[in-house]
Amino acid sequence: MTQLWALMALMAVVGALVVVLPLLKHRAREELSGVAVNSLVYRDRLQELETDLREGRVQADEFAQLKAELELTLLDDVNLSQQDQGPRSVTGKWLVWPLFALVPLAAFFLYWTEGYRSETGDWLAAQPRLEAMIPQMLAGDFAALEQQGVQLPDLIRGMQAHLQKKPHDARSWYLLGVSYMQVRMAEPAELAFSRALNLEPDNADYVVGYTQASMAQNDGALTPEMRQTLIRIIGQQPENPKPYMTLGMAAFQGGDFNGAIDIWQQYIQRENADSRAVQLLQRSVEVARNQLAQADSAPATDSGQPDAATDKPLLSVKVDLAAEVRSQLTASDTLFVYAKAVNGPPMPLAVVKQPVGNWPVIVQLSDANAMTPMATLSKFPDVIVQARISATGNAIPQSGDWIGPTQVVKLAGGKQDVSLQISARMP
Repeated sequence: MTQLWALMALMAVVGALVVVLPLLKHRAREELSGVAVNSLVYRDRLQELETDLREGRVQADEFAQLKAELELTLLDDVNLSQQDQGPRSVTGKWLVWPLFALVPLAAFFLYWTEGYRSETGDWLAAQPRLEAMIPQMLAGDFAALEQQGVQLPDLIRGMQAHLQKKPHDARSWYLLGVSYMQVRMAEPAELAFSRALNLEPDNADYVVGYTQASMAQNDGALTPEMRQTLIRIIGQQPENPKPYMTLGMAAFQGGDFNGAIDIWQQYIQRENADSRAVQLLQRSVEVARNQLAQADSAPATDSGQPDAATDKPLLSVKVDLAAEVRSQLTASDTLFVYAKAVNGPPMPLAVVKQPVGNWPVIVQLSDANAMTPMATLSKFPDVIVQARISATGNAIPQSGDWIGPTQVVKLAGGKQDVSLQISARMP
């Protein structure tokens, strides 16, 4: 922040010099005195008379008379000029120093009233900390970052700043895309993955990331070209679990639970499969089998709403506003209600996003609101529930958003009621 103020002061001084230097260099234009002017007029007139005399237009006696009259006129004018002449000096240089002080003051006043934002200072103050996180992010040491209390928005801002300096770092573009996906910002995630692919077209991870972002923007649909690309990657890199996960996810979101199970089982049954990926896919297989069982036992007419009688967790969240908040909201504001694992991934396990309406509002969080079938409410014992109102509709919390106290809920299966009140504004 000190550097910013120093730079602004320097720019203000330069601006003042631009105004002041011309005044300092200005010199008042010298004016001819009345005597000098009359002398020049006398000489010109005398030359005209001499020319007339040579060319015969006037006689010698006429020339003498006219010359005498001209000399008398010159003497009269000189006397008058000497009487009127006095000391005169008007340069305007007294304005120099007031202007030198006024220009910087005016610049700082305009910046403070029109351009100053406290967020700028906060961003500059956070720069060293964000830069220090970059090596850990590139190394994939997200556990260490979580232990330091680093939030996902900080990771995104840090990576954005890093890419401004190194725009040709493909892995950084990929990690930025992954971070965007975790906050459900599919469009910028697709752009970030696309930049990574342009730099390294044959990287399977970047292809999978781009495919997942495209699916998120198309309600989980997978184009034939993307499907063939994933199948090709499986053939080239059979030990890579990501294309299996993505193909299975597309089948799951399309309601083809048997197809999703078959794809995931292909990787689980491999001899050299990654143990962590196997555990995650085994959980996904369980979710798909439960969905099949529920579909088999469900009545013919299904309302599409979560079943409160099931042993799956269902959080009925009632959100209300403090009195002083109601008058400050607009119809274009967006309400986010979400649940995150107390000990788990930083991305929400369930999210509901809707325009603000009549209060109080009641929303339901369940596995149906999961961002991915691999991370759902039913896979974690304790969650943090929170509500937030955003004027921009951004999934990332920002200064000016309305929030309230969080509530930790121990999931017991079935329906559980949660009450939240939005009462404070993020600084």
